[in-house]
Amino acid sequence: MISKLVIEILEDKKKSSSKINIPSIIVAEKINPNTLAELESKNLIGLITSKGGLTDHTSIIAKAMGVPYLINVENASEKIKNGDFLIIDSNEKSVKINPEKETILKYKKIISDQEIKNRKQLLNSKDKAFTKSGKTINIMANVGSLEDGKKAFEYGADGIGLLRTELCFINSSVVPEEETHYKTYKKILETIPEKKCTLRLLDFGTDKKVSYLPVSNEQNPAIGNRALRLGFMYYESLLKPQIRSFLRLSKIFEIKILCPMITTPNDLIQVIDAIKQEQEELNLLGEEINEIPEIGIMVEVPNVAMNPLDFVSTADFFSFGTNDLAQFLMAADRTNEMVSHYLEQANQTVVKLIKDFAKALKPYKKEISICGELASNQSYLKEFIDLGLSSLSVTPSQIPKIKTKILSLI
Repeated sequence: MISKLVIEILEDKKKSSSKINIPSIIVAEKINPNTLAELESKNLIGLITSKGGLTDHTSIIAKAMGVPYLINVENASEKIKNGDFLIIDSNEKSVKINPEKETILKYKKIISDQEIKNRKQLLNSKDKAFTKSGKTINIMANVGSLEDGKKAFEYGADGIGLLRTELCFINSSVVPEEETHYKTYKKILETIPEKKCTLRLLDFGTDKKVSYLPVSNEQNPAIGNRALRLGFMYYESLLKPQIRSFLRLSKIFEIKILCPMITTPNDLIQVIDAIKQEQEELNLLGEEINEIPEIGIMVEVPNVAMNPLDFVSTADFFSFGTNDLAQFLMAADRTNEMVSHYLEQANQTVVKLIKDFAKALKPYKKEISICGELASNQSYLKEFIDLGLSSLSVTPSQIPKIKTKILSLI
């Protein structure tokens, strides 16, 4: 029996258990997004790794789960032993190993004060936030799971600015069928009723892998056959079922469709043609989908960010994916810890691109939003509001803090 189970795991026919039975901090050299997504968040109270990037997908998932995550802790696995008592300080980016009683009491006080502050911020987060001069911006949620959807509602999200649908693919050991897509997204959308929600088409292929596709040994996967490029390569099994589920959901929810890794106008036209084709086929089956949802571009490739007028006639809206845009601008793979420090220096350039983009499109009155890491950077909040951006989409737990900050702005 045991040998059979081991063989099944090795052949990827059965996944090994990722259940954590007691409150734990995981210490490892590196953890991939698939593994983290499978872990039960209830008892996962922290992550420490020797390798990783600030904006890689593992960091994004950890943030969405509300799990403190320290990266690039040198020799973490050697320094920390099983059973050690740890304190993770995300602000100082440090870890305390088997601290003294005084240190433990100090951090208990910090946690208690923060919880009181969080409760106060939560009181006003359900309402739309306005600056003192009456300006506002929608604060949406980045969502990748049913639990994220519940948190988005709890923390007062003005809607879902980015539904990361790739977790439907990653969490499955087989290619998900149309009905699986439909039921998965429907459950999430039901958690935040009567709100606008933006669903992103599949976006995996770099550090987010799936077991049911052939292994591709690309030299530079971040700029290779990923996202919609991969989706069209396996159109019938990957993209078609997802598009059809989106269209069916549009009959009962107010949704928009976001297209990742668009590089040229023809890329977007290809997606639009596919959506129209699936609409026609579904209508022949009696679905009666009279209108397709708005279709927008994830602005994450420099060619799009620098040439907005090439796309304005085709795209209904634009959403800046600042994490990928930063890695392409700085020639620094966001999954490579040896060059991740370059990404921290990209903010000024990315903000300049956003400003130029918004200025060029102002006469066209197109919605422009930000859904990457930069959206939660409060240093730029006033600039984004003054630019007239339609929304910022952030991790649900960040929403009360950002709405509180808006209330303090002139």
